[in-house]
Amino acid sequence: MFVLSSLISRFSLRSRFIALITTLVFATTMLLGWVASRESAQQMEANIGNAAAESAYQMVDKLDRSMDSRVKDVKLLLGIQALTNNAATSVLREQLELLQNNHNVVSWIGFTDTTGTVQAATGGILEGQSIAARPVFLEGRQSLWVGDVHEAVLLAQLLPNPGGEALKFVDIATPVHDSQGEFLGVLAVHLSWEWAEYIQQSMFSPAQQRQDTELLLLSADGTVLLGPEVLIGQSLNNLKHIAGPTRTSPQWAIETWPDGERYVTGYAWSSGFEDFPGLGWIAVSRKPVTTAFAPVEELQTAIMAIGIVLALLSAVIGWLTASRMAAPLTRLASAADQMHDGEHNNFIPLESGSPELKRLSTSMRDMVSRLLEQRSTINRLEDLANTDPLTGLPNRAFLNQYLQLAIPEAQRNHQSMVVIYIDLDCFKQVNDELGHHAGDLLLIEITQRLKNALRSGDVVARLGGDEFVMVLKTKPEHLEMLSHEISRRLLSSISQPILLPENEQARVGCSLGAAWWPQHGHDINTVFQLADDALYAAKAKGKNQLVIHSPSLPTTKQR
Repeated sequence: MFVLSSLISRFSLRSRFIALITTLVFATTMLLGWVASRESAQQMEANIGNAAAESAYQMVDKLDRSMDSRVKDVKLLLGIQALTNNAATSVLREQLELLQNNHNVVSWIGFTDTTGTVQAATGGILEGQSIAARPVFLEGRQSLWVGDVHEAVLLAQLLPNPGGEALKFVDIATPVHDSQGEFLGVLAVHLSWEWAEYIQQSMFSPAQQRQDTELLLLSADGTVLLGPEVLIGQSLNNLKHIAGPTRTSPQWAIETWPDGERYVTGYAWSSGFEDFPGLGWIAVSRKPVTTAFAPVEELQTAIMAIGIVLALLSAVIGWLTASRMAAPLTRLASAADQMHDGEHNNFIPLESGSPELKRLSTSMRDMVSRLLEQRSTINRLEDLANTDPLTGLPNRAFLNQYLQLAIPEAQRNHQSMVVIYIDLDCFKQVNDELGHHAGDLLLIEITQRLKNALRSGDVVARLGGDEFVMVLKTKPEHLEMLSHEISRRLLSSISQPILLPENEQARVGCSLGAAWWPQHGHDINTVFQLADDALYAAKAKGKNQLVIHSPSLPTTKQR
């Protein structure tokens, strides 16, 4: 200690001050680099995990929607008159085979009598045989029934099977009654499980395939229905999120799988869709931790390397410029602190004690001025990025930011939202006949009319071309009244003639599609899609009108 003290005492105060500044700068830069690295890594890990959960959700949602379509198909089969008018077996079989040919996922359709004996079936398979002891008859004679994935029993040796693998089906059955309500039998449909494998493969992008991403589908008891061949039929109840209580929102976690490897694992639980009640399926997306978090490690390494370089550079600058700066630096630091706190009226003082200090204070002044100019430029660029350049309306980027704040606020205030899609009718005709400049002037005038129809606090944005969207907040009991009132204003205002240069006039109309959040969907993106579907229906019905979403409207997949 005495030797160290003697060694330090040999250095001048100036040298000690420079060494202290260098040490502080180096330590501060390294600390900030470490904090930035850690925070960035945590954020990236969360994004990667959420992406895995989203992949699982997309898969289970596609399966639920596909099953809903199959259930609706079965309901449509009940309209076959041959089922209820005692038609000949050949006639009924021909009807069923015609329907099977139109649905490549249907492996077998059969109609039984009241005792469970198959009266007619596609390909004549099982005709005359009894399936009274099978769940498809026992459950189907009570009400519409959907059976989970299972291997074929009676059909295993009768249906074509080029691949040789065990055939798996999902069953749908429903009772058939005559016009007096008397039970006639059961209509049974076996769906090939191959459609689910197709949906699974369609989920993979080339990037996901390269990154070892795997998608699995589990039954309600945790048994693997779809996934890597080595896992088919295995139970994954040892995964803590599978064995836990049933959840509705997608989640992710780092799990240790039966092979001993750790994976970033995303979960999504099936809740059914419309007519399909759901079978408790669990979609799972997994990716090895080493692959998933490789970008995180690269980011941490890059941030720490940059931090070291910046720390060394700052230390060198501090060493070269710290001479005789103790008092002037205090003044400079005080001025900088005041500006940091928002007091922009204060300026960096001009120190003239030495040429070095004068240059430093001048440089700091210039730097602060440039930073303020850059901040002003950034603010202007942000405004431009969130605004449509032609109409001055908010664009899709602003709308996304607005919804992130508006939805929590609406939930706190117990409010709902009306989403109205607006598409101009005959706008293309104006462009073709009067030119694109006239079309631009028309859009500017339409924009003003849209603004005039808004209430305070509502938002209208341009999505592109002649398509706009309005978002209106209100109490749930006022949803329908507000939808019709705003639509009445829009239809009346937009239909008025528009005066263009050279005494030209143009007239356009508009079609409107509306959906309500959360009444029509808790996911705002779903509500936007439903409003778009309603707009499509309005145009199909003759344009210049409002259509509000209802379950009977065709969806995007049905277009």
